[in-house]
Amino acid sequence: MAKKWKVAVVGCGMFAHAQYFKNISKEANAECVAAVDIVYERALDACKKYNIPNAYSNVYELLEKCDVDIVIDAASIQAHHEINMAVLGAGKHLCTQKPAAPTVEQLTEQIELAKKMGVKMVCAPIHPMRYDINIAKQIMHDGGIGNPYYIKCNMSHGGPEYFQYRDADPSWFFEPGAGALVDMGVHALQIVTSLFGAAKAFSCMAKVTTPVREIRSGNYDGKKIKADMIPDHYVVTLDYGDGKMALVESGFSMKSSKAPQMEIFGDQGTISFTSPYMTNPIPDVYVDAPERGIRGWMTPMQWIKPPKKLNSQCCLLGDLVNAIENDTAPVLSPEHARHVLEIMCKIPEAIESGNRIALETTF
Repeated sequence: MAKKWKVAVVGCGMFAHAQYFKNISKEANAECVAAVDIVYERALDACKKYNIPNAYSNVYELLEKCDVDIVIDAASIQAHHEINMAVLGAGKHLCTQKPAAPTVEQLTEQIELAKKMGVKMVCAPIHPMRYDINIAKQIMHDGGIGNPYYIKCNMSHGGPEYFQYRDADPSWFFEPGAGALVDMGVHALQIVTSLFGAAKAFSCMAKVTTPVREIRSGNYDGKKIKADMIPDHYVVTLDYGDGKMALVESGFSMKSSKAPQMEIFGDQGTISFTSPYMTNPIPDVYVDAPERGIRGWMTPMQWIKPPKKLNSQCCLLGDLVNAIENDTAPVLSPEHARHVLEIMCKIPEAIESGNRIALETTF
């Protein structure tokens, strides 16, 4: 009989409720055995809502008292490295929200500790597992748009105080260690590198567009936030050599947009992403094939073996369990996360110097 994996969730905020607690048993042969939050009442509330047997106020208490196989780190960004090192050091498998650490060196510590302890880790975001991303990769592999040479990707919204209902104070999003880059830019950078691979170099410009913000909903409705410590709008260009490049735009600076979230351009066509990715859409494709008398937009055919569709962002748990049970590398590899993190960590240098910055990591 297959092992049923015991899972704990650290961080009982909005995202954990929306994506993790209710989907753990749907994404893997697993059950949630513990909820952890530094605000203990939030852990208790999660336990009551989802019939979870154990509540704890910190990860150390969890690891000391609970029989658990896998920990999902859904805590605040600044806490990830400490939590992840504790989990891996205790010999537990790990799913971590993004970014897994504040520096490349610290994420390398996590990767090396996981190897030493014989456990596996996966890193959000989940974009390499997306149905539409993998359809696009098939189209490119099969020559559907010829030679792909340019990606344009925008991952932005109006800010955490604006676009979502918030029960907790979102002021921490605008403090050093958090911000638009690590909250939103990480998505766009992971998407582009999922499609084109590791970049060779990059450059960046960034600005503060809104130095004072106002929370628009929830318990803190009307509160003003000082938001001028770090930029809230980034434009990043990635250099792949061999005539290939990408543009990433990201931030808390766009209330709304009708532009496609991403487009991939090739010398024989374009792939355009216009629908929410959790709906598992097939991207639109423009084909220029004069030898066949074809020039225009079309919907790709279904593949004989189509990619797996997403049910929730808890799919990272399924990726981890599959890697554990088959002793394979996960799709959401920490090495990929480290490459994206290197770009983010070097962005301040690129902004200040105005120079093209070389990259050292790959995956």
